[in-house]
Amino acid sequence: MPIGGFGVSLNEVVRKAWRAYDKAAGLLTRVTPAVPILFFGDLGEYEAAQLRVLTVGLNPSRHEFPSERPFARFPLLEEEMCRNHGYYISALSSYFRTDPYRAWFSAFEPLLNGAAASYYFGYGSTALHTDICSPVATNPTWSRLGAIDRSTLEAYGGPLWHNLLTLLKPHMVVLSVAKRHLERIAFEPMDGEWRIIHTFHLTGTGAPRSRPYEVRARWYSIRSEPSLFVFGAAAQTPFGVISASQKGEVGATMLEAYRNGR
Repeated sequence: MPIGGFGVSLNEVVRKAWRAYDKAAGLLTRVTPAVPILFFGDLGEYEAAQLRVLTVGLNPSRHEFPSERPFARFPLLEEEMCRNHGYYISALSSYFRTDPYRAWFSAFEPLLNGAAASYYFGYGSTALHTDICSPVATNPTWSRLGAIDRSTLEAYGGPLWHNLLTLLKPHMVVLSVAKRHLERIAFEPMDGEWRIIHTFHLTGTGAPRSRPYEVRARWYSIRSEPSLFVFGAAAQTPFGVISASQKGEVGATMLEAYRNGR
């Protein structure tokens, strides 16, 4: 069954993404030329998956629009038809089959694989990536933006992300951001607090860690359905301080936690 309902439609969410992009036109930090990126990944395959998995960052990288060929990753959006909803969704859905920014998304892929999911076709479930702060690419990165720019982008991006998740109805949501961003989640919690589901006391090479790396989870209600949110601290990339094999462990643990339910 196609996702949707509960007072929000895909067309409405797309319009809100473009509104967020247009409202950022006065910011020197907005990447231009560009488009808002509502999500990354194949929407149709995500809808058809038995397990719907989303990953979460803050906002798109400037590298999504390389200066030499800004629309190399989204060739359908290079012309004036970019605001046509059909072209727009098709371009976003083709992202991982076109020219994805692998240097960043490869950080999430081992974890997704551990949960029998992937951004790419051929795994059990096709995942999507979303951004909790804004769909607008910036230069510099989010952490280096000024307070006014962040506030302008968040004013539209935060509500948009919640609208999008209400539409997408994820079973699992994986976040690897600064811990303070967890406060942005406005869905109704079903747990009293974030609980530890996995801990690494050693590095990927077997050396003791100065501080254990903890992965936490919490259940939230989205459209009256339980969704498992999983959090691990980021470094330069998502889950950047644990190895690929350890990320696979996290994915397997996450999947087990979801299947065991609350």
